[in-house]
Amino acid sequence: MFCDDDLAIEQNNGIVISAYNELLNERVAGDEFCWGYYLRIENNSSEKISLLGRKISVTDAKGCSVSVASEGFRGELPVLEPGEVFEFEDYATSKTSAVLCGSCKVAGENHKIRDVRLPVLSLIANDNKRRIYN
Repeated sequence: MFCDDDLAIEQNNGIVISAYNELLNERVAGDEFCWGYYLRIENNSSEKISLLGRKISVTDAKGCSVSVASEGFRGELPVLEPGEVFEFEDYATSKTSAVLCGSCKVAGENHKIRDVRLPVLSLIANDNKRRIYN
């Protein structure tokens, strides 16, 4: 799906989340930029896990922030055995360059729920080449 050199990666107790983004449209309706982002969640732990949902926040160059929380991944509640992988893609919009961050809600076999941080992604608009976050 994407090149390893472009991945941002977060790891937490055997769960590895890789993320990648790309500018899809320079300008879309409402004069906003649109980025696709892709998540790959690997269960490298020794237990089965359930992916219960995600929370995504997009903060633009002016400091305006929008957060979206959802149960599951477009209605899907993936269950990953050790060694299994789930991939997901979605999009985010902003009027300027922005930063995307968030978390994934995960439950282990013991039903303990925890948030696993997603990698932070810089959403760079073509009219603003400076990086917001490294």
